[in-house]
Amino acid sequence: MNNEFFEARPVLRYIRDYARASRIAPMTLLVDVLTRVSVVAPPNVVLPPLVGAAPGSLNMFVAVVGGPGSGKGIASAAAAQLMPDIRGAVTTQPASGEGLAAIYANRVPIPEEEGGHKGETRIHCVTPRALLSIEEIGALGGASSRQGSTVLPTLCSAWSGEPLGAFNKMESNRLTVPAHAYRLGLTVGVQPAAASTLFDGVGTGLPQRFLWAETIDLQAPEHRPDRPAGSLPCDLSAIPCDPQPNTLDAIYQAGTIRGALGYTTIELGFPDEAYRESDMRRLAVLHGAGVQPLDSHAMQVKAKVSALLALMDGRMTVSVEDWQLAGQIMDESTRVRDRCLELMHSEMQRQKADYIADSDEARAQAESRKLETAKRSVLSQLERHDPGHEGIKGYDISRMLGRNGKSAYDAIEALYEAGELDMILDGDRTSNKMWALSS
Repeated sequence: MNNEFFEARPVLRYIRDYARASRIAPMTLLVDVLTRVSVVAPPNVVLPPLVGAAPGSLNMFVAVVGGPGSGKGIASAAAAQLMPDIRGAVTTQPASGEGLAAIYANRVPIPEEEGGHKGETRIHCVTPRALLSIEEIGALGGASSRQGSTVLPTLCSAWSGEPLGAFNKMESNRLTVPAHAYRLGLTVGVQPAAASTLFDGVGTGLPQRFLWAETIDLQAPEHRPDRPAGSLPCDLSAIPCDPQPNTLDAIYQAGTIRGALGYTTIELGFPDEAYRESDMRRLAVLHGAGVQPLDSHAMQVKAKVSALLALMDGRMTVSVEDWQLAGQIMDESTRVRDRCLELMHSEMQRQKADYIADSDEARAQAESRKLETAKRSVLSQLERHDPGHEGIKGYDISRMLGRNGKSAYDAIEALYEAGELDMILDGDRTSNKMWALSS
């Protein structure tokens, strides 16, 4: 990303300077900060329906691309230093699709004074927000490969703010979280060699939902600069307070945010430019224009990024500049994602080539062992059946070798060239010639 982008706002400049002073790629630090801003926003703050009729979620997924020891974890730690207050969000790693709902909800006994019977429980909202971190994408691949795992489709649903959890016949085991009643941020470290965990999920829509950044900074100065003075100039004052705990409990128990439960969604404002661009993109799809599968959610990601830039600037309304800056971030994200995909394919081809080479070498060694066995058998059979060195035809020798017979003619020719056999009678083929041990 060029310096002009980071000079656009004091907060962007501060993030770049702090990153350079910490030897971190500025874009990596920026996307980690954006994710933390997302987590701070209450779950009832939503995106307007730029297309369609349903509001969008601010839940944010970020993929940071880099090899081992490249600084993926350092960037997350730096973001936490810059923005330590994320309103008590749970920080953990997703283990399963079912476990995701358990982050936000549990079941508590209904007090007797409220008419509860022994063993009777109800859903309680533990927290409305969580920041999940997966240091290496392989951990997500391990969780998703377990039989019956629902972690990948559940993450896809969570990105859109859709309901979490599954209906269970036993109410006491039932945990569900209503749509737009939770906030989720997810950061994932991606080594290109292991990126197939994400890219294999193109059909589910998972990689399309990520904002991508890399740990490389080609413009990093040779001499480490000083850290910028003061704190991050990020104004989050426009972000509303959370709904009351009893309101959250009420909608979790009802399984919906609809109805007279005191829970109202707050839509962020967007400029006409955002609506026009979103509508043009959707119209092109309706007219049959081909869309690169990995770009199928690009407009939604751009909307989330622009909204977070506005929130960082103390506004609940996205400006044209927010939208344009988000477009630059999306261009960089696409470049990093495509580069990661290219590196992943290169690594897969290298591994395939190594496998083929190893297989060819193994086959050559096996053929060599087979030939040596056949040569020993030829010598043994001639010594036993032709002590007078009168000669035995090749096809008879082949028959004597039994299961090694397929290699008999190659063995005879090799022994003849080595001077260990004599040709007693010539013929048009090895099988018709007569062979004897060398005198």
